[in-house]
Amino acid sequence: MITALIPSMAFATPSTTYWAPSTATCQPAGVPHITYDTYYGKKGGYPIDTGLTIGLIPSSKIQAEVGYDLLLPTAPINFFLNAKLCIPENAMGKGAPAIGGGFYNVGFKKGITDFNIAYGMIQKSFPFGGYIAGGVYHGMSDALFTNSDGKIVKTGALIGWMSPDIKVNRKGLSKFVLTADMQTGKNVAGAGGFGLYTYFNDYIDVLIGPVFFTDKKLQPGGKSWLWTTQVDVDIPLGKNK
Repeated sequence: MITALIPSMAFATPSTTYWAPSTATCQPAGVPHITYDTYYGKKGGYPIDTGLTIGLIPSSKIQAEVGYDLLLPTAPINFFLNAKLCIPENAMGKGAPAIGGGFYNVGFKKGITDFNIAYGMIQKSFPFGGYIAGGVYHGMSDALFTNSDGKIVKTGALIGWMSPDIKVNRKGLSKFVLTADMQTGKNVAGAGGFGLYTYFNDYIDVLIGPVFFTDKKLQPGGKSWLWTTQVDVDIPLGKNK
């Protein structure tokens, strides 16, 4: 049963910082974002998470995104939806933070994939680049948010950080970005980590680093941490200028 349940928490395609959607921004309108996320160790790991997210509203005042995640191999098949609304930074006035909120890991098999996590975030950029973000999440399923101690823990904090760009500007290598985030709560979703984004250009990047779990008994092989490698591709659709 544990093997059937935990794959659905192997990240989520909504705009993310590292492990969790700990950012208040949305994907730009009309730009599909493809992701290929893996979490692995010497023995065991999560199924591969492939997904797509796309921005919907071409506005400087309010934005939105929708997407899906598909995790394979899993039985039954783990398929999830996500959606988010965002108010960009400074949209409500000079110096105003970005605000975002929505749902992710919305599943359709009761007691197996219906994590249905609601979350809200506030985010502020630093003058020198990068950002800090904070917020809360709440899961809707008592069964899936019962931890290894038998307690129901459905609510916690989301904290995210992204460094300023470390520019390289070499052929085939654009920049590096350091990142970290944390999703609190001793449950199957609780985890955090830090890693390095490597941007080959404005549209393709790879993220690598460790993820540390708050309840290792609910993780693959009872692991307290796993490595993650995530490939992200943005597709800026539109006419050539």
